[in-house]
This record gives sequence, structure tokens and C-alpha cells, in this order.
Amino acid sequence: MTSSTDVTAGTNATALQFNNLRKDWLTGAGIYGTDTDGATVTFDFSDQTKGNVRTVTLAGNRTLAVSNVAIGQRFVLVLKQDAVGTRTVTWFSGISWPYAVTPTLTTTASKYDVFGLICIASNTYLGFVVGQSL
Repeated sequence: MTSSTDVTAGTNATALQFNNLRKDWLTGAGIYGTDTDGATVTFDFSDQTKGNVRTVTLAGNRTLAVSNVAIGQRFVLVLKQDAVGTRTVTWFSGISWPYAVTPTLTTTASKYDVFGLICIASNTYLGFVVGQSL
């Protein structure tokens, strides 16, 4: 699959590569973005080069935030524990989790937890646990 790194301005990209990249940008498909760790990790969806699947490696207890999410947008957050583990997160407001229970992260070093979210209204999300301790 073509990714944003496969087609760079000024190189000889094929029309097919360009069209695949354009489709990926429009749908967020096939693009996996890495976000920067910090006290607050903000997943900014205005940067379409990162797509709708975002990952961050947690190096401390973090607060999660999102920005520029469109109503109807679906996205996946992949949270990885660093080599130390034990990291926790405070989720952004507006998420409805199954059974009204906010998920607890796996705290084992270097493990992944994966969460799917759907924006159903402004600052209103349905949250799902896709997988944990991966």
C-alpha cells in the first residue's frame, strides 16, 4: 500500500501512487501516524498525512486530547507503554465507553492497547476497546 512516505514532492511518482495517496488522505486509510509524547498528548486530525490511526509511546502518565475531529470521523488510538511500563492516561471528555466503564491500560512494559472511537457529535465520541496487552 502506498503511504505518505512513498510520494514526495519533487520526485518521479507514478500517477497510480499519487492517486492512491490522494485516496488515503481523503479516507485516512492506509496511513499510520506517530504522535509526540508529552504531558498532554494531542492527536490533531487536521494533519491528514498522519491518517486516522495514531500511535504514541507513553513515557509517563499522560492526559489525552483530540483536535479537529469531524462529526462522523472514525479513528484508532494505539497507546504503547515504554520500556518502564506502569503508565496511565486521563482520557479527553465526551467519550461514552461500553457499560460506562473507562478502560484501564495494560501497564506491562512495551505492550500496546488499541482503542477505536467514532465522533457522533461535536466533542461526543463512542469509544471501544479493540485490543489490550498486545
